[in-house]
Amino acid sequence: MPGRRSRAAWTTGLLAATTLASCLVTAAPATALQGGDVKDETYAFTAKINVADVQACSGVLVDPQWVLSDKSCFANSGKPVQAGKPASKTTVTVGRTDLTQKGGKVVEAVELVPHADRDVVMVKLAHRALGIAPAKLAAAAPAAGEQLTVTGFGRTKTEWVPDKLHSSVFTVDSVTGSAVNLNGSDQATICQGDAGGPALRVKDGIPELVAVNSRSWQGGCLGTDAREKRTGAVDVRVDDLSEWIRKTAFRVQDDVTGDGIADLAAIWADGTLHLYPGDPAKGLSGENIAQTGGTSWKSMKQLAKGDFTNDGIADLMAIWTDGTLHLYKGEGKGKFGSAITVTEGGRTWDTMKQLTVGDYDGDGIADVMAVWSDGTLHLYKGKGNGQVAPQAKVNTGGDTWGTVKLLPGGDFNGDGIADLMAVWSDGTLHYYPGDGTGQVAKQIPVPVGGDTWGTVRQLTAGDYTGDGIADLMAIWTDGTLHLYEGNGTGGINTATSIPYGGSTWKTMLQFA
Repeated sequence: MPGRRSRAAWTTGLLAATTLASCLVTAAPATALQGGDVKDETYAFTAKINVADVQACSGVLVDPQWVLSDKSCFANSGKPVQAGKPASKTTVTVGRTDLTQKGGKVVEAVELVPHADRDVVMVKLAHRALGIAPAKLAAAAPAAGEQLTVTGFGRTKTEWVPDKLHSSVFTVDSVTGSAVNLNGSDQATICQGDAGGPALRVKDGIPELVAVNSRSWQGGCLGTDAREKRTGAVDVRVDDLSEWIRKTAFRVQDDVTGDGIADLAAIWADGTLHLYPGDPAKGLSGENIAQTGGTSWKSMKQLAKGDFTNDGIADLMAIWTDGTLHLYKGEGKGKFGSAITVTEGGRTWDTMKQLTVGDYDGDGIADVMAVWSDGTLHLYKGKGNGQVAPQAKVNTGGDTWGTVKLLPGGDFNGDGIADLMAVWSDGTLHYYPGDGTGQVAKQIPVPVGGDTWGTVRQLTAGDYTGDGIADLMAIWTDGTLHLYEGNGTGGINTATSIPYGGSTWKTMLQFA
């Protein structure tokens, strides 16, 4: 049985991943699967990973923008996987159980985050795989005698590079630390190509991710010595990695200090810029970080904040009096760098009636939404280098956006896509869900506050509670600051007063 053999014995006869040609890659501990075709989309979260169009393995979608897999899939020339950008171009197909068909997503992998002491790696996608439900992580460890369903795109007895997702049922022999030892059979053998494929417990008809494929004897797999009859395998337990997965996948909105909580930027009446670090317990920590630039910030026409450089730290966008748009890169400790001119739009930005920021297309990079002087709304997609692409018109709302008084953006429903909150001319607040393409759906009235939002002096959004949901920060007419926590469904809770600053917030010229 697998659990009674040493790791050294396992690694001697195993191959890293199935190749896309007719040859095999160098020896390393990994696996793939043979079994029956998956007939529906039940396991559509299973991913096919192609590395440099040379080798392939499997994975499992655990977040709209992250796939979990096995480290061996990304070993480079025998060297262990390194954190950061993949050494070779890597594409991930997910949501497609038959690779000859359309549907699902084919997305480039842009970042690898290996676990420190577990044979797994998180793979970041360039764009969120919207419309595909990630696998649910199991809350309990596997137990001896339990049956697990394993899926993957690896070899079968007769196919070198199958086009269809396969699944087989294995029985847990034993669990030793993070190793899940599986008993296979003639119809259940993990072969090359499914390194990182999921092992699932089906509970009440819902599959739960328990482990990912790691090593196998590959008995009966195409290309394996016919004398090898062993079908056992070792998977890596992941049910206890929920916190690591969450922290790896989580990206807070509008964080300038790097602590995972949104921060607030404000221009004082004297023209100086200040950053107020957020605090999940009390809204703001009470610290005030003065920025460079002296009193020159007084001339800024509009201010917005978001991660335009794709480093996890929010940057600042500001419209100058000459109509140009400038980026101030967040440096990670509550400070912004020097101005960088945004070339798109030239000097036309001074005609914008509203400017707001958020990730409206789901690629993890902040985009700009701007209301033109004719009342129409336009999206400028962020490129990840501080620049933005040419505008694309937002269809919803026509030319009525010119009547909107305040327009903060943020992820208010927790789907990873920025939405809009708009204060209408009648003083009511309305929610516009983002659809991931840069468009927004029709408005939904937000009942909290009734028609009093027209009296709010300044309004901005950010995740000030660290739960992945955007909240609103508002300056009331009396100059006090208030937090409205997002409820995760596009609504907000009633206001909580922020004691710091008292009534002095009424003097703020700009707010982001």
